[in-house]
Order: sequence, then C-alpha cells, then structure tokens
Amino acid sequence: MFLKNYDANITLFEQNPHIGRKLRITGGGRMNVGNKIFSAKEFSSSSKNLLKRLFKNRHFQRRDEILSELGIHIVWEKNRAILRSGNAKKEVERLSCALHSQKNVILKLGKKIEGIEKKGNGFMIDGELFYAVILAQGGMYRMGDLKHQEEIYKLPISLGHTITLVSPSLGSLMFTDTELAKLSGLAFYGKLTDIEQKRSVTDDILITHIGLSGPAVLDFTAQKCSNNVELCFLPDTSEEDFRMEVNSERKGSMILRTFLKKFLPQRLVDEILRRSSISTDIQIANLQKKQLRALCTTLFHFRLPPLQENIYPSCWTTCGGVSLSEIRTATLESKVIPQLYFVGEILDVNGLCGGYNIGFASISARIVADAIINSAEM
Repeated sequence: MFLKNYDANITLFEQNPHIGRKLRITGGGRMNVGNKIFSAKEFSSSSKNLLKRLFKNRHFQRRDEILSELGIHIVWEKNRAILRSGNAKKEVERLSCALHSQKNVILKLGKKIEGIEKKGNGFMIDGELFYAVILAQGGMYRMGDLKHQEEIYKLPISLGHTITLVSPSLGSLMFTDTELAKLSGLAFYGKLTDIEQKRSVTDDILITHIGLSGPAVLDFTAQKCSNNVELCFLPDTSEEDFRMEVNSERKGSMILRTFLKKFLPQRLVDEILRRSSISTDIQIANLQKKQLRALCTTLFHFRLPPLQENIYPSCWTTCGGVSLSEIRTATLESKVIPQLYFVGEILDVNGLCGGYNIGFASISARIVADAIINSAEM
C-alpha cells in the first residue's frame, strides 16, 4: 500500500488463500499495533550494533504517521496502541480489500513460490521477470506450513543469504503442575526472573492448563530461558515491607486468608497457603515465624517446575532470520544482490510482546517502499 502511487505494476505472491491469516487472531482480535516505548532496546538480534543503526532511520520516529497511512486507527491502553475497532479480522479484511482495489497491484493468492532465479538485472519468478523483489515471509511458524529451517528460509538461502540461529519466541512457559493447572484462567500481575541469566520481566501473567502465559511470559520467552526460573506474585511490594505489614496485624483478629485477598484472587491465595502448609483459617496473630518465612518464599520466590522446550506452533514469532550484516540498514536492501529487499519477521530482528513486531513490520515496509521509489527515480 505504500507503493500505491508507484508507476509500475506490483505482483504480490501469498501462499495462503487469504491475506493476513495470522494477524486475524492476534491479541484475541484486539491486536496491539504499537507501543509508546519503541526502541532497539525492546528488540533482539545477533547483530546488536547493526540493530541500533537500523533504528536510527527516521521512520522509527514516524510510527503513528505510518499507521495513519494504512488507515489504522488506534486507542491507547497505558503504553500500548490497540486497534480502535477491537476487531483484527475486520481490520485485516479492510486492508485486504484495499490491496484488491489498488490499481497497480496484481494479487496471486494461494501461490507458494518455490524458487527465485537471478537473471541479468532482474529476477525470474513463476515465469515472469521482475525488476525488484521484496521478501516478507514470516518466521519458522507459517500458518499451516511448519518445516525445517532450510525449507522455510530456502528463498533467501538460495539467493546467497545467511540465516542466523533461529528459535521459538513469544510463547508460553510450559510445565506439568496439575495443581496449578486447576487455576487455569486466573490472571495476576507478577514478575518472572531467570536466576542464571539475571533478567526479569514484570507484567500481567495468566495461568493456563499447560503452564503460564500472558504479556510477561511472552516477553520473557523472547530470549531462551534457563531451567532456574522463579515467580514473584507481589512485584510491587518488597518482601521486607510485606513482612512488616503482616506483623502490624498481629494484635488484631485478622485472618491471613482475608489479608492476602487484598493482593491476589481468592483461589490463588488458597493455593499459595496450601503450598506454604498454612491453614486457610489461621489468624495472623497465631502465624508462626517459620510459617511467615514459608509464605514469603512462596509469594516472592516461587520456583517453577522444569520447563518444557517451546515449539514453534506454540509461539508467535521467531528469534533469528536473515543476518543484518548482509543488509543495508538504511534501505533494507541486500548487500549480496541489488534490488532484493527484506521486511518484517524474516529479518534477524525480534521484538517483545505488545505490538513491537507488527510495528517493525509496518515501519520496515515503509523503509523499503521509499528505497524502491528512490531507486526508480535515479
């Protein structure tokens, strides 16, 4: 759509029968499309210095304008830009209709490209010669097409590009804990800490039947986790302040369970008390010191069971991709083959949860559109 005024035909090949299949289900239909905090710090890449250089492009300061160019209207929820309509499917259909009606676009849906041949100053694809090529495929998990890395990235590999080490990203923390699974559907604000890597993420967490999910978990899995992870249920309260607050209630008749309900859902409180070997009807006045220590350990240092390895179908994005060392960061054009461009998740650029990856996809598309227009004018 950024090339709607480009004086040449554009052929769009899409292997799925519909455009934006994955986007239709993003965020349960609400979809985060941006974030007020948006810099290289919220992204990862095996080429950190090149990532920083890429983010110096002026378009990263024009995110709202770029969304407006696409006709995307947003509302802000804290730091996150959410679709105003709250209907990702409807928004994708609108953008799809806009592409269908764009005069210089030829859509070829349900068409998987098996190879690209460099021929002279152009590229031969499906029997047609093209002046420039933009590769905008997803990562390792493409809807309905989960294969080996060499197969998923075969087009850039065949054109001489290197793929950095890839791994699943933005997924759940999966483990077997049948008692915790009984609390499936409960949400709370918490902090996850990888003790070995000394990194923490604090945000909303959701208990599921297979482990933990939610924004904090998705961000946490943007980097590979060790098996030494602990959960804090009260990230906004220090352990020392919590002990003092509990002890301040010792002279009264306050029930500990009632006290804890100020912080967490009742079912979660009952599970925390059970794991701390504390009765649900105990008064704070009768709480022993060793019981308070056990409670604090559960609340502030809950050790997660051994984690299962994340698999691509359970994750939203892929860490790794086409190496930034082979890309011109100003234009996202290949250094290996002129007039070959890359946008979105295919690159070795992976953002946190909260609209970062969608934001990067739209900005990188704008960068490439400008580069193609400027190249044609030279």
